[in-house]
Amino acid sequence: MLKVIAWIMNRRSRLAGIATGDQVIFVTKEAFAAAGRYPEIALMEDIALSKALKKISPPICLNATVTSSGRRWEHFGIYRTILLMWTLRLRYFFGTDP
Repeated sequence: MLKVIAWIMNRRSRLAGIATGDQVIFVTKEAFAAAGRYPEIALMEDIALSKALKKISPPICLNATVTSSGRRWEHFGIYRTILLMWTLRLRYFFGTDP
């Protein structure tokens, strides 16, 4: 199931141009500085960085494969983790302080 989730997350990121930390974000030092670096917020810093970078340049999605841990998904359960992630993202989108 984790491979299906990874595939869906990658497609969502390609469509939206927003990457999350599990997907590995590569950025030049200059673009990182121009985007204001990672914001000092407890959550959603990867989404905030992605949004700032999109203002500088459209993202380029690589076809390279990276491996990240699925421990969080396995520990909390797939459906519970999906619900938590989308709840947090929706709350952030509607202005809840991270």
